[in-house]
Amino acid sequence: MNIHNPLPSHERNEPIYTPASGPPQTDAIPPAVYQAMGEENIIAFFHAFYHRLGASSISDMFPKSEKNLMRAADKSADMFTFLFGGPHLYQKKHGQPMMRARHIPFVITESGRQEWLRCYRETLDEAPAKFAMPSEHVEAVWKFVVGFSGWMVNAQEPGESQ
Repeated sequence: MNIHNPLPSHERNEPIYTPASGPPQTDAIPPAVYQAMGEENIIAFFHAFYHRLGASSISDMFPKSEKNLMRAADKSADMFTFLFGGPHLYQKKHGQPMMRARHIPFVITESGRQEWLRCYRETLDEAPAKFAMPSEHVEAVWKFVVGFSGWMVNAQEPGESQ
């Protein structure tokens, strides 16, 4: 499924799964992350992350062209600029986040989430050296992303029942 042409949620063949844990209960990412990285490094971080996603086992969920893949990366960078303590770029450009609702058109299983997290972790591990992320906040970012990403899971693995 292409990220720019997802199926409307009413056209999904799979039932929409809701994680038993409910919405994420995570601590906010310290604003020092944005202060240290700035927008340019956050964008570079997400470009590196999306290059990994584009070469991953879940690449079919992302745009095929470099231009469109980087547009998707920029949209995520806008969201994480806010989450990292910066300006509300995502809200200004795209409206209220409502991230679970925005991800419903995409079939996201726990195994897909784990692959997404693998790509994120690889990018996060190089963030202090390449993107000026304060090393003392890497684990806080990771903890947030692990908790938040669990809420994006909206389908069970093939063969599992609700």
